[in-house]
Amino acid sequence: MRNLNVSLNAISLNGTSGINKRISMLPLVTLLVILLVLGLPAIVLAEEEVKDGYFSLIDIKTGKTVMQTGHVVYVGDRFLDADNTLYEVVSVRGNQAQVRVREKVDLAAKAQNFIAARQAELQAQAGRGGKRRVIATYHTHSDESYIPTDGAASIAPRGGIYKVGATMTTSLERFGVYVNHSYASHLPHDGAAYERSRRTAMALIRQGADAIFDVHRDAAPLQQYVTTVNGQPGARVMIVVGRENPNMGANESFAYAIKDYADRNFPGLVRGIFYGKGSYNQDLSPRAVLFEVGSQENSRYAAERSMATFIDALPALLYGITAPPVGRTPGTVREQRFRAGWESRGALSSVAWIIGTVVALGLVFLLVNEGSMKSLRSRLERLRNFEFANMLGMRWGMRGKRGHKEHRDHNNVDRQDGRQPRE
Repeated sequence: MRNLNVSLNAISLNGTSGINKRISMLPLVTLLVILLVLGLPAIVLAEEEVKDGYFSLIDIKTGKTVMQTGHVVYVGDRFLDADNTLYEVVSVRGNQAQVRVREKVDLAAKAQNFIAARQAELQAQAGRGGKRRVIATYHTHSDESYIPTDGAASIAPRGGIYKVGATMTTSLERFGVYVNHSYASHLPHDGAAYERSRRTAMALIRQGADAIFDVHRDAAPLQQYVTTVNGQPGARVMIVVGRENPNMGANESFAYAIKDYADRNFPGLVRGIFYGKGSYNQDLSPRAVLFEVGSQENSRYAAERSMATFIDALPALLYGITAPPVGRTPGTVREQRFRAGWESRGALSSVAWIIGTVVALGLVFLLVNEGSMKSLRSRLERLRNFEFANMLGMRWGMRGKRGHKEHRDHNNVDRQDGRQPRE
């Protein structure tokens, strides 16, 4: 009887211990499930935008408004204005950011560093027979649109920003540049959009790209972006560089060169360069920048008009081409082909994401039931060695028996014919 009581107590203690282990794991498992269902990375994303309104950068010394933008602004962010004065954010309160002048940038000298390095690269490529000219574009915030022409600031699944991207494509093709314009959608427009568009950017880079551009429109007052292009309404462009990525120096050099070329050829078209907290996926390439083409208050036609002009900087800087070849026309059929291709790839990517999430949730379910990682590994090992192997073994075992019988019968026939069985 004493032994029975001891055994019962041991069973009770073991059962309680198992339950306690499972309870202690519930917070971790709950967090994992939430992250998997929402598809969010387990980090705080910096590349945010204001939900309502905009941020104003105020010069702490003069009190003047330096810039307004829909980007969330953090201490340490910087802005190079149209006159090449570099400001740095020193404090943020609400939607007001205090900035201080850091330096006056010699943009021409900075741009020459990029141009010299790129020319050396082109010469090396020429010695190896050259390579195809390829530029890639995509849109992280897929719903961005222009109210006066599109009717709303946000249109799902693809807003007016894709038409601005298409204008960029056709303009570059005039110069003999092959443009890989992704029509993949990355909705919803939230803090994880850059994680979703990262898959698109990586795919574009794998296919080969001399430079890659994420094309957006800002959320700011109209006066921040209004301008004229050849006497007609246009939209100014802001270049964005992520200041938290290992390619920041190279991306900055590229942005300097783009602004310098635009300033010399299209004065006033570029409003400046914003250095935002985060990477904006620019860690994937040394020539990756983000363009904000106008705001939601500009017309899309104004944005397209500006892009068709501003984009001349890219063939000049990347390939030394300052004028389109005679008789060159845009390849609209190729643009439509890439649109269809990327839409189908986007669907396949979504299916793969769902399958991966289901598998991960299944593993979490097993972890809760087993109570520990050790038990989970043991369960998976049993599944691999017994359940799956048993199911497949039954099928192959039947086939093996059939094959063995056929081989034996075949040998008997050989013997009846007076021949020795074959080895």
